Amino acid sequence: MGEGIDAVLRSLIPEGEPGAAVAVLRDGDFIYRKAHGLADLEWGTPLRPDCSFRIASLSKPFTATAVMRLAEQGALSIDDPVERHVPDFDPRGRTVTLRHLLNHTSGIRNHDQGHARRTDRANIPRDQLLREILAAPFDFEPGERYAYCNSGYILLGAVIEAASGQDYEAFLRTAFFEPFGMDRTGLCLADAIIPLRARGYVRGRSGFHNARPDPTNWSHSAGGLRSTLDDLAVWDRALRDGRAIGRESFAAMIEPTRLADGSSYPYGFGWGTATYGGRRLHHHTGGVSGFACQMARLTDEALTTIVLSNLYLFPFDRVTRGLLRVAMGMAPLEAATQPMTTETRTACAGRYRDEDGGEIVVASEGAESPRFMSLGEGRVCDPADPEVECRFSDLDNGAYRAMAYVSPLWPTRRFTRIGSGGPAG
Repeated sequence: MGEGIDAVLRSLIPEGEPGAAVAVLRDGDFIYRKAHGLADLEWGTPLRPDCSFRIASLSKPFTATAVMRLAEQGALSIDDPVERHVPDFDPRGRTVTLRHLLNHTSGIRNHDQGHARRTDRANIPRDQLLREILAAPFDFEPGERYAYCNSGYILLGAVIEAASGQDYEAFLRTAFFEPFGMDRTGLCLADAIIPLRARGYVRGRSGFHNARPDPTNWSHSAGGLRSTLDDLAVWDRALRDGRAIGRESFAAMIEPTRLADGSSYPYGFGWGTATYGGRRLHHHTGGVSGFACQMARLTDEALTTIVLSNLYLFPFDRVTRGLLRVAMGMAPLEAATQPMTTETRTACAGRYRDEDGGEIVVASEGAESPRFMSLGEGRVCDPADPEVECRFSDLDNGAYRAMAYVSPLWPTRRFTRIGSGGPAG
């Protein structure tokens, strides 16, 4: 199995570049634990499996689990209104509960919205950030829809502090880290001395650059933690053994969210849900300046994958699927080799945007763009990753007007063409 995983990683981590520490666990034991790439480009220092990485939004499962632990202790209920624990919160006539914060359905505006360059921000005091979050308008009615919201998890950090009488990190430390022996997990402070900390990188047009730190207070209980493969393996065992929280509480965390219109969304409390290779799983990713990660756990059997990278926008999802395929005995993916026709490329070429402002550009022939291959009429993919498709529709006057981005572990994202066509729209 190790050779198969090595092959997946060699194809994505060129020699002399930032990389990733990767693990696969079965029944609580490592069946693969290895690092590929460099921890420090300036010194040429290789990554080690015990390096420390910022885990960004992989912090959210810790925050959600802390809330569930407090619920088990009777210090709160997940259906409590937020203002019961954060008295300054004004719902403005709405009922906003901790459940809404946990599953990203509160309607509270994300404080990261509109910050194009997050690393330019000052590391403002948390109470100032909370005031900004509390003053922001709502984007929709609670429970109406899902919209990923860091602000909700910042508020959950404040709830944890109010209900426990401890600051956020201290509660995690006394409830989980110290009892489980996770002595290398905690808040990732830029000025702290953290042994074996991997340096974070971003890829620019002229090569790699040292990543500027994303201020910890802006992420805090939504994305401010650091950890290691070994500590996350301990965390995985504690969740599976029912030591972090009871099994019933954890089962509630990985239930898809029911929306007000009766539909469901594949996210619970700090975990997204999916099916891969016919098996149910739950997972979470993280991305912050200089770092990217993903942890995926099969729901009905004890198989877990962990990817921790020191490169922003590292293809963690593709690596995770590669690890799962090898560990589950699935056949390797075959690269797509059918080129797009000139007619199809012309019809697809353009700029597409989803409702959250995300954009995908499909370039015309000769322009800078991923070199898509064809999977059939109106369906294209990266040649090396045919599991992820762009499916085009609504052909009008020689140009597609809509596109669906379809990926195995994620809900389908729907995009609409902006402008009249061409690579820039």
